[in-house]
Amino acid sequence: MKQIHEFAVKWFDKFRDKKINYIELVDHYMADDCEALGFVMDCGHAFAEKYDDAASNSEALERIIGEVADIPLLGSAIYSRWRYFNHWAYSGEEILEPQNRAWFTMALSRLGELANSQLMLFKGVPQKVRIISNNVCYGPMPEPDEEIEQHITINAEGRVWFSAYNFGSGFGEHEKARSKIYKIEKVSAAKVLNAIAHYFGNEYIEVFATDIGEWVMEITNTEGQVYKYRGSLIADFEVDGIDLSDMVRDALGMDDLYVFDGNNKPDRVDRVTIDYHRITKIKSKQPISETAEYMTWDYTESLVLDRESETIEHIQNIGSGCIVSRKYYVQGGVEGLLDDIDADDLFGEIEGNPDDVVENPLETKDYTITVGFKKGPQRVIQGTYDKKALPEFWGDFADAVWQFMRFYGWGEMLDPAVYEKIKRRKQDYIYCSVEFEEGYKSYYYIADEDNISVGDYVIVPVGRDNHHSAAEVVKVEYFAEEDVPLPLDRTKHIIRKCTDEDFDPPEVKT
Repeated sequence: MKQIHEFAVKWFDKFRDKKINYIELVDHYMADDCEALGFVMDCGHAFAEKYDDAASNSEALERIIGEVADIPLLGSAIYSRWRYFNHWAYSGEEILEPQNRAWFTMALSRLGELANSQLMLFKGVPQKVRIISNNVCYGPMPEPDEEIEQHITINAEGRVWFSAYNFGSGFGEHEKARSKIYKIEKVSAAKVLNAIAHYFGNEYIEVFATDIGEWVMEITNTEGQVYKYRGSLIADFEVDGIDLSDMVRDALGMDDLYVFDGNNKPDRVDRVTIDYHRITKIKSKQPISETAEYMTWDYTESLVLDRESETIEHIQNIGSGCIVSRKYYVQGGVEGLLDDIDADDLFGEIEGNPDDVVENPLETKDYTITVGFKKGPQRVIQGTYDKKALPEFWGDFADAVWQFMRFYGWGEMLDPAVYEKIKRRKQDYIYCSVEFEEGYKSYYYIADEDNISVGDYVIVPVGRDNHHSAAEVVKVEYFAEEDVPLPLDRTKHIIRKCTDEDFDPPEVKT
């Protein structure tokens, strides 16, 4: 597996090299490697039999590559595809065409992933980690003064060595742009080292991509054993819900580090504060003073969604001496609402009001939306609180927050349905009032078990033929035999509570 992994990495790098001469790709070296690993040149028949034209078409391969788990089969497909360009193609240079490079890089990346999953994973106690992240990818040539590579070393004592390199002349001689050696708290260093060791001590997917930079890493344990790993700068590694790249950036106090993800992930909204302000002038029947004939109602609301505390707080300042506030803590709930906000687009564009809108001289409504991000600077959006002066998708966000708050309601303590409910005595009968769809009248049915609540749907007998029908329970009452609202012998019984199958549409027969 180690040899297969090394083979995959070696040839992946070659096919990814924009400057490589096609002779290096079509010469006999790959055949030698494939033969040594036991891969078979069968013209791709076995792979095509299972995956059709994915044996030669890059788009078809992309659709199924995640399903491929047979290492000998994939290795033989790579050998056979290479043999086509080495032996049968009109020109060996065709191997350099983008679609052909893409086929090989995808196949080799998957081969490397499969082999790596069977390699020995990290063991022991981490003593040191060294990460080299190179951000050079396909596309425009970097400028000489553009930073393209970073080296990070962290040891268990908290010592940190960092250096960064500019592209320079572009002939392999990168220029050192900045460097520093410093120390962080041992507990912070231990947290990073242990998290990385934990992640790479378990099976993981090694991701390779053709159009982005890469990282290589060495983890050294206390016994001096060195474990090596590599992948592309799009890795989304997490331990206990914390991103490893972010953990390194936070521990080192450097938010511009490439680490494993290239620092290219979109920013994240961590806090949203909405301030609403309405001023209404109300004409009084009696003059307030010789100079004022209007009363002023100064009303404000604020809504704060905070990721760190996982809370939503809503405050209404209704007037002097009248403030109402509610605070919601729902683990994971606020995070979900904030994750739905695009950090770049926020709530969409603002159309703006035309110049000839008619303003109400007695009332103004204004808003300020303040957005805090994980990395970027705070942004503020302001305007008048009306449809065209608010962001395009503000209504979607407001509705999501309203539904979130509404879901938790006002509690039960002040609900008459709770405090007026009488406990059932053993000899009491359970009478349920039910309503049928599009009906405006309720009907009594007896429940034989005390497991039915208001809002439940039940199956009940209806009509002279007692055919079954679904109805909603709108009221549940308990009565002694002498107090029942309808004679027992004239009241039908609920058959059962409804299930999901009762609402499935009937099967259409043809």
